[in-house]
Amino acid sequence: MTLSHLPPPRWLSFGCFGTLIDWQAGVARAFREILPPGLDDSAGIFPVWERIQWEKMRSPYLPYEEILRSSFCEASETLGYRCRSFAADAFVDSLARWEPFPDVNPALVRLARRYKLAIISNIDRRLLGGSLRRLAVRFDALITAEDAQAYKPGPAIFQLALQRMGCLPQEVAHVAFGAAYDLEPASALGFQVVYLNRQGLPRSETPPAAEIHSLEELPGLWETAPASPRAVSTASAGRRGAEL
Repeated sequence: MTLSHLPPPRWLSFGCFGTLIDWQAGVARAFREILPPGLDDSAGIFPVWERIQWEKMRSPYLPYEEILRSSFCEASETLGYRCRSFAADAFVDSLARWEPFPDVNPALVRLARRYKLAIISNIDRRLLGGSLRRLAVRFDALITAEDAQAYKPGPAIFQLALQRMGCLPQEVAHVAFGAAYDLEPASALGFQVVYLNRQGLPRSETPPAAEIHSLEELPGLWETAPASPRAVSTASAGRRGAEL
């Protein structure tokens, strides 16, 4: 699907985990590595862990590192494992080793030549730093739940992102896999939303501006239209001045 009827965005923003970073594989591998043999159940543990994490994110704000620790312990206990503090520490440390999807870095390199790039993520800045080392570009803005003291799907993190990027919602295309986490709240604020549907799942109830199945499809959505003059003129400066 193309966006030829829409102007090219000044900014592309991304969810990080599940969109750029393969968190499902990372979480499953961490459970295999940390839990005793016979208790890893890597195929079934991810949805249990994600549900627990989701519930914690909808409660009063806590740092994401605390949510990682407690969600790991609660998910492990469903398998009959008595969670120790060193095991929770190991799970937090594993996040920096979660890998990008194979399509991510080639696409980001192409996109960085034409657009300003941002990450809007439910994470702490310190933890995000480990994942940034696995991505091939420097981002022009990083907006975290720690900055907003609130998690997606609440609007506060997206509102803060607009302030940091200095633009209107319609000047941003937000790319994400998660309807509840990203597409619904971003769309409600007026962002263009692009559904990254790698697994061929049913379309979300929030109609996206476009649906793609690989990040490699994203550069082609606006290639027939000129990039925003501001995006072109500030691209080099943005690379130097990226928030870290």
